[in-house]
Amino acid sequence: MRRNRKNDKKQTIVWKKRFAQLEALGFEWGVPVLQSLPNEDVWQERLNELLEYKEANGDCRVPAEYEKNKKLGKWVKLMRRYYKEQNKKQNPVWKERFAQLEALGFEWEGCNWQQRFEELCEYKQANGDCRVPLSYETNRKLANWVANMRKHHKNNDKKKNTVWKKRFAQLEEIEFEW
Repeated sequence: MRRNRKNDKKQTIVWKKRFAQLEALGFEWGVPVLQSLPNEDVWQERLNELLEYKEANGDCRVPAEYEKNKKLGKWVKLMRRYYKEQNKKQNPVWKERFAQLEALGFEWEGCNWQQRFEELCEYKQANGDCRVPLSYETNRKLANWVANMRKHHKNNDKKKNTVWKKRFAQLEEIEFEW
């Protein structure tokens, strides 16, 4: 199919005008999506809902598909994603918010950590050590998890985090080799 160059030129002119209008309003092109922060009221509302969840359930492991409060489930999932993306950028507002979540006992890895830890204990019981090879076909998720634990341990920022300190201590109790 042959393209109509006349229409292409018209579309380019239209888009240039639209871009100029956005820029006149103060639109910033290079700003990553995650730098735009959720409304403070929404943040506080979800934080309070998380606190209520913790009081009722004893932890902050809200399922992503939480039927009683779907917004909270989605928000928790989003916070974990933001943490992975923003932690490298050291945005002061996000850093403060992450600290608020950690003070509640929020776990960045979700509820899979305990499951993998138990699988590692079973592996150790069967094999005599915690050296799960990356090529471990029986449980690829466990093999990747063990590799990630070693990587996290090398990251000094994680050692300052109380949740990770507890996890590292748990691993050391079962003679995990870093």
